[in-house]
Amino acid sequence: MKIFVTAILTIVIFQGKAQNLFLNEIIAENVNGQMDDFFQREDWLEIYNTGGITNLAGYYLSDDPDSLTKWQIPATNAGVTTVLPNNHIIFWLDKDPEQGEDHVDFSINSDGETLTLTAPDGVMIIDQIDIPSMAGDISYGRSCDGCDSWQYFNNVTYDNDNIETANPTSLVFINEVQTNNVSTWKDLSNEYDSWFEIYNPNGFQVNMAGYTIELSNGLTWTFPTNDPVRTAIRSGQFKLFWADGAPEEGSHHTTFVLHNTPVTLTLKGPDNSVVDTYEVPAMPSDQSYGRQTDGSVTSILFEHPTPEVTNGLVIVIPPVLFINEILTVNVNDTMDNILQHEDWFEIYNPNAFTVNLSGYYFSDNPENPRKWKVPSYVPDSVTVPANGWLLFWADEDADQGAVHASFKLNNSAESLRFTSPDGITIIDEIAWEGMDRDTSYGRITDGSSEWWSFIESTPALSNNQGILSVHEAYEKDSEVSVFPNPFGTILHFNQELNVRVYALDGRFIAQYTEVKTLNTSNWISGYYLLSFENGQFVRVIKN
Repeated sequence: MKIFVTAILTIVIFQGKAQNLFLNEIIAENVNGQMDDFFQREDWLEIYNTGGITNLAGYYLSDDPDSLTKWQIPATNAGVTTVLPNNHIIFWLDKDPEQGEDHVDFSINSDGETLTLTAPDGVMIIDQIDIPSMAGDISYGRSCDGCDSWQYFNNVTYDNDNIETANPTSLVFINEVQTNNVSTWKDLSNEYDSWFEIYNPNGFQVNMAGYTIELSNGLTWTFPTNDPVRTAIRSGQFKLFWADGAPEEGSHHTTFVLHNTPVTLTLKGPDNSVVDTYEVPAMPSDQSYGRQTDGSVTSILFEHPTPEVTNGLVIVIPPVLFINEILTVNVNDTMDNILQHEDWFEIYNPNAFTVNLSGYYFSDNPENPRKWKVPSYVPDSVTVPANGWLLFWADEDADQGAVHASFKLNNSAESLRFTSPDGITIIDEIAWEGMDRDTSYGRITDGSSEWWSFIESTPALSNNQGILSVHEAYEKDSEVSVFPNPFGTILHFNQELNVRVYALDGRFIAQYTEVKTLNTSNWISGYYLLSFENGQFVRVIKN
C-alpha cells in the first residue's frame, strides 16, 4: 500500500521495532498475475507491518546472504516506502529501480534463493526466508500475516491477508501412459520407470495438489500439496508423474507401481468427484498408450512416446552438435556484449554446414528441459558456423540479446541439457560438480568424449590448443620436445628423459627411466599426459 504525503496533510513517520516487520509473501514467477504501475507482470515481495507507521527508507533487501546491503530502499519518496500499522507494502523484484522506489535492483530465481530484510545499519537482520522452488502464479507466504509457518498459496493474496482457499476441481485428462519403459525417458535417479501424463486443456493453470489417482486394483495416491513446481500444470501444458513406488525420490513419484498389465486409472478432484477415467492395456517395450490427440476420446499406441509434450508431436532429428565448453565462475574471463563477466557455455558444430539454433532448447533443470528456447528474431546471432563454435551467456538476462539465456549456471553441482526443437530429443547433456574461478570445463578436443579443466578458456574457439589445469607445458616454452604429436606407435624425445605416463582421469599408466624413444604399441588410442622431472606436463594423442 502506498501512502501519499502532501504539504497539506503531514504524516509523522517513525521506524517501528525490528520484530514488527515481516517478509510475508513472495511470487517468483508472475505469469498471469498482478501487474505493476507500468503494466508489467514482475516478481514481487510483500512486507507486513505489525507496528506503528513505518518508513522503510534506508532498510536493505538482498538475495545474497554474503551481501546484506545489496539494495537499499530509497529515501526519495516516503509516500511510496511507508507502510501503515497492520498493513502490507509491495516491492517489485524486477531489476528496474529507475521505475520507482518500490522497484528493487535484483530479481528472484524461481529455483530458490535466500531473501533478507536488513536494518539501516546494514548489520541487523530484521527477517530472512529461504525461498523454495516456485511454480508460476503460485506464491509462497506465511500461513497468516506474520505467522511463523509458511505455505504455498494457489490463491495469491497480493497486498491482502494471507488466507488460503480450497483448491477447486478442474477438468484435466490422463493423456498418455507408459508401463514398459526400457530406454525411453529417465527420471532424476537415471531409472527408466513407468509414468503417466496429465494434460491441462483449460485457459488457466491447474494445480494437481489434492487430486487423487486410483487404480482398478484399489491402490491410490494423492498428489502432494507442498510442491507446486511438480504439481502445477500451466494452460495447455502437460506434467509427467512417475508410477514407480518411490515417493522418496520426489513428490512427482507415486506410492504405487504401474506394471505392464491392463489397468484402469481413475482421477478424482480435491472434492472427490471423478475428473477422468482411462483404460490402459499392456504395451510393447518403449511404446506408450495415449490419446490420439491431446484430450481426445480415441487412444492409440505411440511408437515414439511424447512425455510432457503434445501427442501430436513431430519428432525433429537434429544434426550432430556438442556442448563443448562451460565456465561457471567468470571473474576475469571473457566479457559479454554488455561488458559484464557472466557464466557461459559453448556449442560446437562439427558439420560442413551452418546450423541455426532458433527454436532449440537449453536448460539447467532436467525436470524442465524446455526452460529456455533460443529466440528466432536474430537468426544470424544464433547460427553456429560450419566446423565452428557459438557462445551463449547463462546470465538470466534474456533481454540483453538472443544469446543470453534465461538462467544462470550453478557452480557447485548442476547439469546443462541441449534439446532439439521438438522439445524432447536430447542432443547433448553434461553435469559437473564445481569449477575454479576463470577455469572452464570442456572437451579435451572439440567434440571428443573426454572432458577436462582448462586454466585458460577457449570461448568460441577450438579447445584443441587449450591449456589444461595440470599446468600443461607447450614445447615452445620448454626444453623438452616431444614428436610426432599426434603419434602412431613410436614417440620420440629430443633428449633422454625420465617420464611418467597418466591417463586423462589421473590414473598412473607407466614409468620410464632415461628414455629417448617410447614404443607405445600396447597403448590404446586416445589422450595421455606425460610428466617430466621438472614438474611439467605435455599432452599427447595416440592415433
